[in-house]
Amino acid sequence: MKKILLILIYLPVLVLAQDTHFGGEYDFSNNQSCLSDQDRLLIFNEIKENLKTIKSYEGIFNKNQSPSFEWVLRKDSSLVYNNYYGISNFVDHDTSSSLLDYNCSSRTYDGHKGTDIFTWPFPWYLYDNDYVDVIAGEDGVIINKHDGHDDDHCSAMGGVWNAVYIQHSDGSIAWYGHLKKNSLTSKTVGQSVIQGEYLGKVASSGNSTGPHLHLEMYDSLNNLVDPFQGTCNSLNSNSWWLNQRNFREPTLNTLLTHHSKPIHGCPSVNEDPNVSNNFTIGDTVFLAAYYSDREAGDSAIYRVKDPSGTVWNSWIQVSSTTYNVSWYYWTRILPSNGPFGIWNFEIDFHGQTYTYDFQYGTSLSIEDKSEEKVSKYMIDILGREAKLRKNKLLFYIYDDGTVEKRIVIE
Repeated sequence: MKKILLILIYLPVLVLAQDTHFGGEYDFSNNQSCLSDQDRLLIFNEIKENLKTIKSYEGIFNKNQSPSFEWVLRKDSSLVYNNYYGISNFVDHDTSSSLLDYNCSSRTYDGHKGTDIFTWPFPWYLYDNDYVDVIAGEDGVIINKHDGHDDDHCSAMGGVWNAVYIQHSDGSIAWYGHLKKNSLTSKTVGQSVIQGEYLGKVASSGNSTGPHLHLEMYDSLNNLVDPFQGTCNSLNSNSWWLNQRNFREPTLNTLLTHHSKPIHGCPSVNEDPNVSNNFTIGDTVFLAAYYSDREAGDSAIYRVKDPSGTVWNSWIQVSSTTYNVSWYYWTRILPSNGPFGIWNFEIDFHGQTYTYDFQYGTSLSIEDKSEEKVSKYMIDILGREAKLRKNKLLFYIYDDGTVEKRIVIE
């Protein structure tokens, strides 16, 4: 049996009703222009000057066909999410004050000139751990770069973004913006990249409200292009994607279990996933599902199975609204008589079954330590968190050196 050190820090804790569920839309509201007209003019001028010095470009643009892009984000192999992004905004095709995306809907904001793809769920957790790469959608040459600027903006405060600009063999250009400071490819202006090559990490530099990629495209004459083809695309007649995704693709991004309510926020507002995979008798388990593009009427079947595979609890949820991304959680108290071991949280959604495992065990033994040693050990392992956390918490410090934090449920 593993020995653990229990440390209590007291403050009242709210215990939620067992059958209550919460959640709904996660609103990624990046509805202020990523770039001003003046910003764009400066970028175009920089590109123009750079092209004068790139001698390897002479005679390179001789193709008449448009690029064929693969998807421009890629998750790290260590990230267990099934999916890791949502789309908040497409190009706005209406030159008036109305909104019109390529699919004749309003999934955009007035004057938006790109596609905004944001990371989800817990975008700041993904940002902190460098879990999502921006990659080149098509072969090309780097013709401009911006780097070294703050990348943790949680409101549209302006400033210069970090970005890579790639020109393709037909003369078209793709702008990859809002990247993470000092994460950009080491390649310099004038060097080539191949499709799928690393360009940088998703972040929130420039005029941005959270981690996302702003992808903006122009043809060889610097006319704006929308890579998505649809009835209301007035800019270009063909898709620029190798395989264009559907306007809505209902997807379960991930299942997770939490020791307390997951908190969505900004660096200054304390995003806290509160993820836990280990529970003991008396704990409340927060069972959560995170979706992208879930549509009204979409049904999901939820199950909790004990270690023998027996269904201990199940329920059905039908979405009442269509959201770009959404999340829901339910609280359950596991049976005090077990069985103990590896439990499963499952969801059937759109013809697929997704499973997430968590450990349920009896109360664990406590290793006695002096207050002085406890304090030093806490600070060494937990650092700043050990000093600043004020709500009522249990810190489990296992004998293998790992640390787990969870809310105390009485």
